[in-house]
Amino acid sequence: MSTEMKEKQCAHTCLYRIEESLVNGDLKEAERTAIDLLKSLRELQRLEEERADQAQLEKMVQRLKEKGIPAELIARVG
Repeated sequence: MSTEMKEKQCAHTCLYRIEESLVNGDLKEAERTAIDLLKSLRELQRLEEERADQAQLEKMVQRLKEKGIPAELIARVG
């Protein structure tokens, strides 16, 4: 299972736990779980940004190939 799927499941579980804690009147537990939910959401955002960066890099490599410039050459010079 991918990290993204694990984080999505964790976020879903946190939502359930928050709801359960609120129904039971345990506001401290609801707050702690809300913090965990925010951590999962931040991780999902980071993964999304990472995926976007990778896509941008792949586009750049493709443009370099189209111009006849090997990407390996750029990596060594940079």
